Amino acid sequence: MNTASLKFSPGVVAGFFLALAAPLAAQSQTPIPDSHGPAGVMADHMHGGGEFMIGYRYGRDTSGGDTLRGTHAVTNQDIMHNACLPAGECSMWQTGMTMQMHMLDLMYAPNDRFTLMLMPMWMSMDMKMVMPMMNMGGMGGMGGMGGMGGMGMGMGMGMMMEHKHSVSGLGDTLFGSLIRLAKGDGYGLHAGAMFSAPTGSVSKKDSEGLYNHYMMQLGSGTWDFHPSLTYTGRTGLWSWGVQLSGVVPLESANRSGYRLGSSAQATAWTALRLNHWLSASVRAQQGWQRRIKGGYLGPSGQSSPPDFQFNYGGKFLDAGFGVNLIAPSGVLKGHRLGIEWLEPLRDDVNGYQQQRNGSLQVSWSKSF
Repeated sequence: MNTASLKFSPGVVAGFFLALAAPLAAQSQTPIPDSHGPAGVMADHMHGGGEFMIGYRYGRDTSGGDTLRGTHAVTNQDIMHNACLPAGECSMWQTGMTMQMHMLDLMYAPNDRFTLMLMPMWMSMDMKMVMPMMNMGGMGGMGGMGGMGGMGMGMGMGMMMEHKHSVSGLGDTLFGSLIRLAKGDGYGLHAGAMFSAPTGSVSKKDSEGLYNHYMMQLGSGTWDFHPSLTYTGRTGLWSWGVQLSGVVPLESANRSGYRLGSSAQATAWTALRLNHWLSASVRAQQGWQRRIKGGYLGPSGQSSPPDFQFNYGGKFLDAGFGVNLIAPSGVLKGHRLGIEWLEPLRDDVNGYQQQRNGSLQVSWSKSF
């Protein structure tokens, strides 16, 4: 055979993929890995009447590196002199944060049209901050430093003292229903009517009795509405989805005196089924969040950027890369595992905020 005579046409390529899809089609009665969305997408799928699912979700979000104002990195001097105005100069600022979420994911479908959901969660946050150190008499105009000036260890901004603090506990509890709007050959459309109950504390304080940073509280403190609209489709080895979602506070303030800004998110993904137990996905996600409204009713630190409501919210763009697996046989038959990494592409923040490093999302589930 003369290999030079081989030609690749769209028909040949289509025939190749149809040949790959044939053995998968024969297994259409068994679950497939990409019938669920990427691990970082919630409210992405529904269940058939009488089906129950138990699952677990883990999320780990980290930030570090530069502090941004809008989209641009700023210097330590800029943070110190401007990020805490009009209260005064900042005496410390954030250098890293890790937020972890552990969520129990329970779903039950009383019929084909409705799927009920209940998702309690446990939260933990760890923050690192630095405080500039100076000689006595040096930078005497700098406020908010207490007695730190007497620890003469370098001039100006050359020496920093690191401070760490953390909180953990029960977070807010999500509950509600997914409602099927349309379903056909290769596509589906459903809406989500989810709510969150304020079971997470918003009154965490430090050792001096001051309210912690807003981002170090365990919940929103308000009853919130979480609407969503999700479209999914598939053909052959490929599947895809688009979801619009948001969070709308239903109260003007929580018991600590503030409420988080409303948020919206648009995401789209596509997945390729590599075989009957593994699929790979890519995803784009754009998020928007408003500033915090109101403020603490009691005393708070007022000494670092996360202590101020105007340093929250913004626009955030991410790219996601994930895999979904489902055990086809054996003792783990039907168990699902999803893993996804979200890589920040662009941060456009309100006020002064630290740059995001990325997010790891993991999900496990089993249907009965």
